[in-house]
Amino acid sequence: MYMKNIAALCAALVMGCGAASAQYLCQEQGTVMTYTETANRDGKSESADYTSTVISVETGADGVISTRLEELHKVPGNELAEIKSYSGYTYNPATGLTVDQMLSGTDYKDMMMNMMIEGARAAGQNVSESDIANLDKAIRVKGDLFLNLPAEPDPSAKVPNQAIKLNIETMSMSMNLWEVKYLGYEDLEVPAGKFDQCMKVSYVVKTTTPESNEKNYCTEWFAKGVGSVKSVTADKKGNVQSETVLKEIKK
Repeated sequence: MYMKNIAALCAALVMGCGAASAQYLCQEQGTVMTYTETANRDGKSESADYTSTVISVETGADGVISTRLEELHKVPGNELAEIKSYSGYTYNPATGLTVDQMLSGTDYKDMMMNMMIEGARAAGQNVSESDIANLDKAIRVKGDLFLNLPAEPDPSAKVPNQAIKLNIETMSMSMNLWEVKYLGYEDLEVPAGKFDQCMKVSYVVKTTTPESNEKNYCTEWFAKGVGSVKSVTADKKGNVQSETVLKEIKK
């Protein structure tokens, strides 16, 4: 059950604030974006906030801008513990392409280790440095998940599927990004404010664990100069499972 909860949170984690421009990322280091996630579980609606902080902004010799984001989520059942996860964006001024680096293999491994360690500690178990070193050796990850946000997206484009796979000794888990579609632009109002001409994208995330196979049908909106401002996850029938909106931006 605990591993299933980890996979669900990973999937949720998988689902930038400068001047208005073509790039869909925040270029100001230190900016803190607070999101509110509302999940529908067992007929009940539960909301929780988490933060996404721009911890670094770098410009390469080729002019490509890279940002690194750190997310902090509370551990369910233990409000004193936090789960850290990382993602980022890149923007190429020469092509106008923004890439939402949803989850790298390295970050996936680090996130899983963090979640398992914090989960064990929350359950009252002692986790030694030796335990952490052994866990690091036991986990193997291959692949990356990323979402391209072109300057001029083609609604008819066929985007290749992606996969990231994780093995812990004999146990395997995987996440797949399928059926990416560009759905045009929409003006959007969320608690953090109004955002014009947000790029709307839909995709399917399939999560496989030893206990379950789950498909999430996601729609996400990206604002220029900010990044993700809203996302909705539903099941195959269109029943909304969760909704995340940008609540606040602090520089």
